[in-house]
Amino acid sequence: MKKLLPLLILLAGFEGFAQTADTLYHEDFETGGTSFTLNTADMSGSSGTTGYNEWVINDAYDGGTGQLVCLGIPTTFTVPNTQSQPVGTTGGPSTFYMHITSDAATAAGIYNCSYLAANGLCGNAEYNFTAMNQDINVAGYDSVTTTFIWLCDGSQNIYGELYYSTDSGTSWTLVTGGTSQYRNQPTWANKAVSMAIAPGTTSFRIGFRFVNQVSLAANDPGFGIDEIHVIGKTTAAAPVAAFSVSDSSVCANTCVDFTDLSSGNPTSWFWIFSGATPSFSTSQNPTAVCYNSPGNYPVSLIVNGPGGSDTITTSTMIVNAIPGAPVITVSGDTLFATPGFATYQWSLNGVAISGATTSSFVTTTGGVYEVAVSDSNGCTAISATIIVTTSLADMNDVPVFLYPNPASDFIQLQTNATASSIYISDLAGRKIKQFSSASNKEIIDVSDFTSGIYVITIITENQKQLHQKIVIQ
Repeated sequence: MKKLLPLLILLAGFEGFAQTADTLYHEDFETGGTSFTLNTADMSGSSGTTGYNEWVINDAYDGGTGQLVCLGIPTTFTVPNTQSQPVGTTGGPSTFYMHITSDAATAAGIYNCSYLAANGLCGNAEYNFTAMNQDINVAGYDSVTTTFIWLCDGSQNIYGELYYSTDSGTSWTLVTGGTSQYRNQPTWANKAVSMAIAPGTTSFRIGFRFVNQVSLAANDPGFGIDEIHVIGKTTAAAPVAAFSVSDSSVCANTCVDFTDLSSGNPTSWFWIFSGATPSFSTSQNPTAVCYNSPGNYPVSLIVNGPGGSDTITTSTMIVNAIPGAPVITVSGDTLFATPGFATYQWSLNGVAISGATTSSFVTTTGGVYEVAVSDSNGCTAISATIIVTTSLADMNDVPVFLYPNPASDFIQLQTNATASSIYISDLAGRKIKQFSSASNKEIIDVSDFTSGIYVITIITENQKQLHQKIVIQ
């Protein structure tokens, strides 16, 4: 068989993606929120309690009434109650949370989420920043998703912001995707923000800033945060289907093996073999896939994995027809096989004759001859056997008795040697009948033979050939 290099098929087809998610951090402020540092100077924030608003952590939700002196004029203000928290998220209606409150409200005994708006008279623009003081390890993750619940009514110029840092808080980046200004939300709302992680990044932390710029109208509550989760995500790419075949150009009635070479950690395989037996397989590496009919046949492989699936279909298999059996003709002592084949190999009594590789062969010994041929595709065929006798009268020293001779229905054969096989051929050398034997006596049915002269060849158990002529009437 002419061998081709194993066919390697690589094709990136449909790609799917799947994510695995791990919770890397959770803060619910029930134990004091020690993972956060309140009122830092980062991002122009007022350091400590030097401003007139500040971040605090408590479980205060009740508002109240207080008095503020502005430009020497006492002014009464009212702080509304902060909305109760969603029990399904926090586990209770009034759990601890991190939020903005004002000095004026605190002085009046009001500790819930409120603020003193900057109006340019009694208060100027101010920024209040609170940030994590510890890193989250994000090594190996493609992205992180930060989720939290929040509220902040504020105004056009008064709102909350979300920041992140990947250098342990040395620098901070404003998260601008989706919501960049948290305002106009007086009731608790859920928020999820996804951020890509650059390759090689190992640390991550977040911070929140309350922006309080001069505004003529503003509403409580201020910026409040609770139930912070940071979730690391990794994206698994779909597998890419690929395979090789042990031989991509074969002769009919040949079986081949397929090897999966898919990347991306597939977990299941489905093969479709058009024109073959079996016609499909769920094995990773199918073997003994047999092609019996000539033609070009596609092969499909569908692989599935954690990230999705991929399909490849290729015109992989070329199945060549088996050539017709060569015909041997006899001329004197020379045997001729059908011309036009790529190779020839003559055999005598089932054993290849060394050097006998052309379309003709000159016989010097009696026996059973045949020739094997192959075409340009490497597909082979074998001729029918032909018996050659060098002398019909040469019986050596082993007598062969045939009677009756001539015969019409049956022949009784007897010899002093034990026969292993018996052939009957016509004078052109074409084998008419053959059978095995383990005896020195046989009765042979010749009732279906046409009238003529035939040669019986007896191959003894020690491989000696005996020949005798018989006449059929």
